[in-house]
Amino acid sequence: MKTIKEVTLYAAGDSRDISLWSNVPYFVAETLISKGIKVNRVDLSPAPLPERLYHLFWWRLIKLFHPETTHMYVRSLPHFRDVRRRIRKAIRDYPDSVANIFLTFSFSSAGLTDKLSVQFCDWTYDHFFSYFENRKPDPFECRSILREDSQIEGSDLIFPLFSSVVGEMKRRYKNPNIFYLGNVINAVYEPDWQRVMEIKSRSNSLLFIGDTKYKEGAMHLIHAFGPLRKKYPALELDIVGMKNSDFDILPEGVVCHGYLDKGKEDERARFYALLERARLFVNTTPKWGAISATLEAMYYYTPVIVSPYLEFVETFGKAIDFGAYCEDPEALGALIEQNLGPERYENKCARARDAVKHFTWDAFIDRMLEMMEEKL
Repeated sequence: MKTIKEVTLYAAGDSRDISLWSNVPYFVAETLISKGIKVNRVDLSPAPLPERLYHLFWWRLIKLFHPETTHMYVRSLPHFRDVRRRIRKAIRDYPDSVANIFLTFSFSSAGLTDKLSVQFCDWTYDHFFSYFENRKPDPFECRSILREDSQIEGSDLIFPLFSSVVGEMKRRYKNPNIFYLGNVINAVYEPDWQRVMEIKSRSNSLLFIGDTKYKEGAMHLIHAFGPLRKKYPALELDIVGMKNSDFDILPEGVVCHGYLDKGKEDERARFYALLERARLFVNTTPKWGAISATLEAMYYYTPVIVSPYLEFVETFGKAIDFGAYCEDPEALGALIEQNLGPERYENKCARARDAVKHFTWDAFIDRMLEMMEEKL
């Protein structure tokens, strides 16, 4: 079995940028480098001029006939061909690279080289329609899906980030090399138990993390927060990912911090200060509750209240002892009140951390490399 010494990493953007795709490309690259592996980085972002021209003319025409389409240049045939050209160039430029790792399901090096082609992503474009949109894709979206299908079928190893997606992909594709390696925590710093608990024990802060895609969950929490604030005047609500202007009206005690960029030192410091002082993390958005942020909050010893969406339940079970599931938004206030008090609070914090302590990038990349080396 060969030992991997050099790989080529493909991502839509600069994988040195921690802000990119929930920090995933950054952590993949940095963890590989920490293991002594040379990482050649290839940016798959759309070329600006073709993208601009495509959206100026062709995309506008598509929108006339399919106003709800999610099709854009990044999903188009011209971009697909351009990326395949870039992959060919990278294969020539890095002859000692033994594997091509794609942080997307839309592209691979299948059919271009005998070197290992590996894909790692959250979910497929098809899954986006069947689970989130709950509709059939339009003809342009269908063509994008078919192109993505061909890339998945031709890859040597496929690693979906979520266990529920693995089952769906195994049913859809003939490729047997689809595996779940566990989830990951995108934490820049290692929290200190004593420090964090000292801060949390004095805190009255609820924390919500999520951009406007999660506004429904934020509105559930704001609706519950008003009456709770009257009962507990010291209670505070911190919202990360949205601004005051994203809401019509906010109760007193709610602070919107907007998007906090981990790539900027001051914003990164504020983000982790909010995690440390959060007494409870709450995001009850149906179907998908910002799982990456939830896991990071749990890593920081924070009990959570989330909706029982499929991925979370598959990962942690139908009953959790580090917070609560909330199916009825009207019951959210009572659940928050139950989990705010000092009774068994420290135990809940410890159990939240314990539930995710194995989701480290180091362990994830070790498992990925082991399976890659078996294929060499």
